Amino acid sequence: MQHSKEQQKKQPNRGGRPPKAPEDRKTVQLKVWVTEAEAAAIKQKAKAEGFKHTGQFLSRAIRDAVSGTRPVIQLNPVDMRNLAGVGNNLNQIAKHLNQRGEYYKEMHEDVIYVRELIKKLGNDLYQALGKNKKKGARK
Repeated sequence: MQHSKEQQKKQPNRGGRPPKAPEDRKTVQLKVWVTEAEAAAIKQKAKAEGFKHTGQFLSRAIRDAVSGTRPVIQLNPVDMRNLAGVGNNLNQIAKHLNQRGEYYKEMHEDVIYVRELIKKLGNDLYQALGKNKKKGARK
């Protein structure tokens, strides 16, 4: 059954991302002129960091430059999606155990797999933090 846009607006939002606050909405577009060599370098750097589109890469670079801060660890978008997937799996397992209080044998392998992923992620983050501290000490 098709609804008009007015009817859709009246219906409550049934999921998805909640609307952004007006001050957080990106409504201004900036145009920047660059040389072909600069454009190629930007595209190459964006691709190397895992971005599919240069706009996302430039937006993050500008935001970091304006705020004057950079994250301690920079994860590319692919790693971020993988990390979100691990967190989602862990939450589903915890939700299942908390709802039913049952632990099935079939779940045991999944729980061990997620535990090992979390250990590996923790070790990788610890190593990345160590490398970042060494880089910061040289500056």
